[in-house]
Amino acid sequence: MSLYLKSIWMKLKCDAQYKISFILITLSTSLYSLVSILGIWILLDKFGSIDGWTRSEVMLTTSIALFGHAVVEMFGRGLDHFHKQVNNGLLDRILVRPRNITLQVLCSDFEPSKIGRIIEALAILIYGIVTVNIEWTPYKIFTLLLMITGSMTLFFAILLLKASFSFWTIEGMEAMNIISDGGRELSSYPISIYSKWFANIFTFIIPFGCINYYPLLYILDKGNVPTWYSLTPFTAIIFLIASYGVWTIGLKQYKSAGS
Repeated sequence: MSLYLKSIWMKLKCDAQYKISFILITLSTSLYSLVSILGIWILLDKFGSIDGWTRSEVMLTTSIALFGHAVVEMFGRGLDHFHKQVNNGLLDRILVRPRNITLQVLCSDFEPSKIGRIIEALAILIYGIVTVNIEWTPYKIFTLLLMITGSMTLFFAILLLKASFSFWTIEGMEAMNIISDGGRELSSYPISIYSKWFANIFTFIIPFGCINYYPLLYILDKGNVPTWYSLTPFTAIIFLIASYGVWTIGLKQYKSAGS
């Protein structure tokens, strides 16, 4: 952990040398997500609700998805660029070092410019919490924290899975962003608005619905849902274990760039 913190500090010192560039990049990345948020806001302002979900309720699910995605993009940039390390032969250098390989890959890059998106997500989350009509209890607060943790875990697992495919191919890595970026957009809305087959894919295979939709049903008291709905974010751990398994298999079969 100390190694990772040192790498973050070094990256921050480097970015501090180009303050204007850092500010401009931060603003541009923040503007990208802000446009998406404004689109949702305008839609709800026009129609009032989406499948019975009010603006405050949709903002809760949007903020959780946005926060998890932004945090992972900030701290998991090394995995996002892992295919470049494989392509350039830099992974061989990592393999001979007496340190954990996954940690070294994570330490290889850090993206502080994503702080703008994190602040946006927190602002929307606070708005949703303050304006939504919920009688908060300690267990509902725990469920909300579990959703946020599950969101970060799931997006990290997806990023790890994306990096794992670099062991077999470095082509078409951008296609994997469809799952990550597309999943963020998909989970910004109640999953009930999608076709059943589509919703099932993102519930039982890639559990975006388990991260925010089903536990939010419990928090918002929508229908007579069972209490165990509040525990569905734990499915992110199962997905992470599966992704790490693929990552481990890829590491074992890797033969170096020179083979």
